[in-house]
Amino acid sequence: MNKRVLIIYYSQTGQLRQIVNNFAQPFESAMHEVEYITIEPEKPFPFPWDNERFFDAMPECVTDKPMAIKPITVRHDKYDLIVFAWQPWFLSPSLPAIAAMHSDVICALIKNTPVITIAGSRNMWIQAQERIRQWLKKNQAIHVGNLVLKDKAPNLISAVTVQYWMLTGKKDKMWGIFPKPGIADDDIASAVNFGLMACQALEESKLEDLHKNWLQKGAVQVNTTLMFIESRAIMLFRIWAKIILSKKNRNLWINIFRYYLLFALFIISPIVIVLFTLIIRPLLYKKLAQQKIYAEGVNLRG
Repeated sequence: MNKRVLIIYYSQTGQLRQIVNNFAQPFESAMHEVEYITIEPEKPFPFPWDNERFFDAMPECVTDKPMAIKPITVRHDKYDLIVFAWQPWFLSPSLPAIAAMHSDVICALIKNTPVITIAGSRNMWIQAQERIRQWLKKNQAIHVGNLVLKDKAPNLISAVTVQYWMLTGKKDKMWGIFPKPGIADDDIASAVNFGLMACQALEESKLEDLHKNWLQKGAVQVNTTLMFIESRAIMLFRIWAKIILSKKNRNLWINIFRYYLLFALFIISPIVIVLFTLIIRPLLYKKLAQQKIYAEGVNLRG
């Protein structure tokens, strides 16, 4: 019996579109009905970005303020599986993803329905994913799988290359020496393998086992160092977001935040990593291990 699969996503650069297309291939090959819903902001984001617009998105991302999007219409009022594909911005779901999470149409659809989440990320996604998990729980979704594809370059290198990509639109080797920015082509292609496992689980009514099987194939890999940095950085982002939203001269404070972020990324974070490795990780080993297990998991029931 053919299944109904709904895929909801927003892709600014085209990278996430490639991922969801690869993921959906096995469902389409098996002749299931696959419906795509693209989240469309009423005021589209540019690509490539300019510095001002890029950093200006931070306060609303961090404080969960939805942007205006075009109306969402779907063919059916019930689906056998929903895939929610998203990307993190500023340790938060992107503004289009937040808008989708506030959509009455989508919130109604995910209730009591199996949902798979797919993140296309630089490397810090845990804090944003937690917000999505809580959204799924609040709306009584059945979270059966989470796939995280990310840039595997070292943190500072990927911070340089992703800005090069976002601000120039070029997904090539910066100056011919840096690695290509974004998720590696092989990892993007690997989405088809996770899609095949999901398709088989759906057909065999074994979606409750999907995420466990995915984990064995590396669907989610948590770096405890970055997890620790994220948990501290999001608190600072919230402070900055509140400050910026309270100011009349927003552009000035956005620029101040931009320079602070560069300082924190390239000066403070290396120091934090050294302290974490030498002191904090040995002291908090058990707690970090528990947090890692949680971050790798899903909430099967809301």
